[in-house]
Amino acid sequence: MQDDMKQRLTRRDVWVRALYMVFFFIAYSIAELLLGVVVLLQFVIVLLTGSANENLLRLGNNLTRYIYQVFRFQTFNTEEQAFPFSDWPDEPVADNVWLKGAEPASVADPESAPAASPAPAEPEGDAQASELSAADAEAAAEVSAEDEPKP
Repeated sequence: MQDDMKQRLTRRDVWVRALYMVFFFIAYSIAELLLGVVVLLQFVIVLLTGSANENLLRLGNNLTRYIYQVFRFQTFNTEEQAFPFSDWPDEPVADNVWLKGAEPASVADPESAPAASPAPAEPEGDAQASELSAADAEAAAEVSAEDEPKP
């Protein structure tokens, strides 16, 4: 037992990962600060112009993807390290109601909200999430079956 503990405590790969985790904690703190600045700037721009800045939309989208990658590494859900040890997440801005030419729906007016649309298609490579969703649905069905009155 003592030998196992000593071996785990002296594993080099765990301590190297700890250093990466400290680095990514610092990187996350910077990204969080930048995201806060983007949020405030975008809000002011929307107030003044009535539409969002596409460059800030893209930066905000990419920052949130980056933070997601950092969190996945920090929580031991992946061994893939985020930027600067891999590519920066760079996704185009999808259709957004806050871009010029689009008429944003009032947040407070539910009647002007678009009708419910079917669930979006799952992104490629997200099979684990769909398995989890299926497992969650199955567990929920079991729980609701247990709640039903028995004759």
